[in-house]
Formats: sequence, C-alpha cells, structure tokens
Amino acid sequence: PGVTVVGTEIITVDNRSLQPVPQRTQGGLNHGRSLRTYRRGYSQFLKIESPITGYVLYSVDGYAYLGPGLPSSYVKPGAWIWRVTCPDGAYVREGLELTSVHVDTIPHGSFLRVTRKTVNSMGLSRLRVEASLEINDEFDDVHSGEEGESRMRTVVGWISESLNPLSGQRGPIAQPVPFPIPALYRVRLQDGAVIRSGVELSSSQIGHAPLGSILKVIGRSFSEHPMDQCIERLQLAGGGGWVSVRLNLPPPSDDLVVQLVGIDGTFDPDDPGSFHLESQQRVISEYRDPNPLVGPPVDEDASHASPALLPNREFRSLSTGISSINDTDDGTSFDEGGSSSLEPERHVGSNSRVNHNVATAADLSTNGSTAAPTLFRSGIGGGSTGMMMMGSMAKNLPPDERCLICLTEPRTATMVHGETGHIACCLTCARILKARGDRCPVCRLPIDSVIQQFWA
Repeated sequence: PGVTVVGTEIITVDNRSLQPVPQRTQGGLNHGRSLRTYRRGYSQFLKIESPITGYVLYSVDGYAYLGPGLPSSYVKPGAWIWRVTCPDGAYVREGLELTSVHVDTIPHGSFLRVTRKTVNSMGLSRLRVEASLEINDEFDDVHSGEEGESRMRTVVGWISESLNPLSGQRGPIAQPVPFPIPALYRVRLQDGAVIRSGVELSSSQIGHAPLGSILKVIGRSFSEHPMDQCIERLQLAGGGGWVSVRLNLPPPSDDLVVQLVGIDGTFDPDDPGSFHLESQQRVISEYRDPNPLVGPPVDEDASHASPALLPNREFRSLSTGISSINDTDDGTSFDEGGSSSLEPERHVGSNSRVNHNVATAADLSTNGSTAAPTLFRSGIGGGSTGMMMMGSMAKNLPPDERCLICLTEPRTATMVHGETGHIACCLTCARILKARGDRCPVCRLPIDSVIQQFWA
C-alpha cells in the first residue's frame, strides 16, 4: 500500500475462458478515460513499467485493486475519496430522505467523492457524493463513443453510509479509502488546535497543538455531531489523537484549523511498521515532556471568546507501554492552528528510503534553523473507555452490552424520556427509533431525545 505504479497497457480476460478480449483502445491507456470498463465476468491486468516491469491484477468483476492518480489525491480535504463496498451498489437520490427521487445507482467497487455527511429525519447517516461513471458499464457496449473513448456521466446526490439496521440488514454501503501515505498538515488557527481522545468533539481533551505545528495524519472520519453538519476529523499518527479540519461554527466563522501541505516523504511503503512504531514512541515522549512551551487552546465548539488554559498541566507517564497507545484505532483528537510560514517538524527523522516525489517536514522549512512549536499533551494516552469499545472490540462484547436492536454494536446512546433515560442501543438504532416515533424498547415511554454517551 502506498506504492505508485506506472501502467502502460490494460489486458482484459474472460473469467470463464481465461482468454483475452478485444481492447477498447488502440495502443494501451488513453488520457482521461476510465479504466473501469469491464465488470461482471471479466478480470483486468495492468502492465507496469515502474517501480518494476511486469503485470499486476487491476480488477475483478469491476472491483479495482489499484486506485487512479497519485497518493496526494487521496489526502486532500476537498477531494475525500470513498468507494462503494455494498455488492448491490449505492442508490443515489436527489435529497436527504429515502422518499426523494432516485437519480442513479453507483456500481459496486466504484470510487466517488464525498463532500458532506448529515443525518436525515429517519436517523440515517447520509453522504453528499459526486461520481463519474461510464454510460455503458457492461462489456457488451465496448464500442460506445468515438475512437474507443468512453462516454461519461456525472452523478450528484445523496447516498446512505450504511444499510438501515431496522430493515433486517446491516453493513456499510460506502467506505472511505484509507490514506495510502501519511499526510502532513500545518496548524493555521491562531489559537492552535485542541487534541481530543476520539472522533467526537465531546470526547476528552488530551492536548494542544500550537500555531505552526506540522502534524502527521494517517486517516480521517466524520463525527456524529452536529447531526445537520458532521465535522471532518483527522487522525494523527501513532495514536496521537484527532483534529478538526474546521471550527464547529456556522459560515463564515468556520475557519480552517489545519491545512494540507503535502505527503510525508519519510514514510517507506516497504517498511510501514517502522513509521508507525516511531510515531507511537514520539507520542509517548510528548506525554512525558516536562516543559511544554505552548499557548492556550481554542475549543472547537466555542465562539471567539477568550480561550481558557487547559485545566490540568500535569503530565502522567504511560506505564502501559506502546501497546496502550495503539489499543484504540479511534486515536485522540485535537484542533490545530496555522502559521503564515512553513516550519520544519522537530520530530521528523531521516529515512534512507525516501520517495523523492513527495515532501518531508524538513522540506517545508523556510530556513534550516527554525524549529516547529512543541505539542502539549495531558491526560491518559490510551483514550476514553467508551471510545475503546468501538470498532473491533465490539465483536467481543458480552450480549448484555450489545445494542438491543441490531445485537451487534455497543450501546453508545442514551434514550431520554422525561428525567430518566435508558442506555440500551447503539447511536444509529436509537436515532432511527426516535425518528420513527417508536417508544423506548426497555420501558415503552416516548423518547424525548437521543444523546451520544461517553465513559469518562
């Protein structure tokens, strides 16, 4: 993962006969045309000339194993690339609600661009998407267009992030494409960025990144709140936390917290373990640093009032070791501020296998003598208990800790009725129950509201 290959020719093979089929173009790959031409019943092989010469499997039944473009195209905030993972494809509708007009269906395996996430009146997470698809996706229409070029159509609308659990089905419809290479983001908010222990803005605050910091980011995710405009969050390397891309304020006050400056040239795709191990060790050293020199953080949910200092400036050493930092894939989160000039990151070390097509933090320096600001961390680095229960750990939950509706996810929501509430469902199922007007599955009282819970 993360290696860039240069392809010169596509060879399509019938899965039954294993015989090559006629090519759509003369002379290999044409500029600007989609490679995803052949779908059910066909496999494609890509002839590559770099980094070595040979053939690699490109796609099976239309599901591509290689993504188009350079690694940098997968880390840009304005071009968040997802792919359809549901075998039936993704149904695109004009509006947020499932009753709106069906526009198109994006086939299984297709790449698409996600620009927004929100929760509709039924409690379902909906994604605003854009995708370019061939007008004729099946092999029978190989001669569409002039000179072998594919005719394309642009699809814009809303899709569901996951199947409706109350329909008896569960699973993702579309999932984000992971970062192939870690990205470097610079804090540009004047007050710096708050580091939190989870994706949600209500998770615990564990640190602060001052103006001008260069941050290594390995992934991103949407928060679940606020429901009408979920926040894009970035995951730091080494279990170091999560940061917001923008402030949680209405436009035009939603200032950028961090800005992309490039991809990390110190990452070696042939040895990713070393990068992540060094990142975990760096996070531990930041917790143990006795003399952080940073300014006060700004709260993502706050307006432009004067920011308050972190309540606790004591550093607690991590006795549980590196594994505790990596126990939670959710990581920790922080919001960050930016600088008008680029500065090198003090933590980026040398690497003998640097990809010269990408930048290192040192390359971002305006001069070789200025060190980047120091990150300030406080609290426990392993993340909150509630966030650690998410993800793969949910599979090992005892039955009495699983959602009463879907029976698979952990109980992460409280259904409030009057002055009491029941913790009986996951957030998705609780939202759907509230949207449908159903009563609490425990006491049968009407549900007044649903809140997401965190264990401190």
